[in-house]
Amino acid sequence: MKRIIAFFTACFIFSMSGTLMALDTKIAYIDSQKILYESQAGKEAYKQLNTMKDQRAAELEKKQEKLKTMNEQIQAKSATMSTAARDDMEAKYDKELKDYNRALKDAQDDLKRKEMEFLKPFSKDLDEIIKAYSEKNGIDIVLDKQNPAVVYAAPKIDITSQIITAFDKRNQEKKAKPK
Repeated sequence: MKRIIAFFTACFIFSMSGTLMALDTKIAYIDSQKILYESQAGKEAYKQLNTMKDQRAAELEKKQEKLKTMNEQIQAKSATMSTAARDDMEAKYDKELKDYNRALKDAQDDLKRKEMEFLKPFSKDLDEIIKAYSEKNGIDIVLDKQNPAVVYAAPKIDITSQIITAFDKRNQEKKAKPK
């Protein structure tokens, strides 16, 4: 999907190249992933996330070891156990497995939520910095290498109003034509 978006973005930019050249447009790109991993703020955020991830992994590893032990006990003792005792052990194992799966999903959800909490202010600051840098250096369009989208666009190249006018005109012409 990202490749398709990148393709259409590139096609759009190249199709507009004549117009962009007439406007003397400067296009630049950023690598948001690199900024995230190499900037001081990004490193700090990921350090906190990794600490949280390691804590959760340790908790999950304990649960996984418990499951492994229970499974080994069931395998070793199942031949000598009564059916009721085996069913009881298997029910306990199933309960522990459900608890483990729930804990795993909760850990994944918590990590995603924390990552979003860390990234939201990071993204806001980054957008402000990109806009200021672009305005200062005369850059009209900034693309993101990792996420093929326009990160910043100068108002002078915004043709939205002209497209709305042309679109409205075309629709009025269609309505005016007799069928």
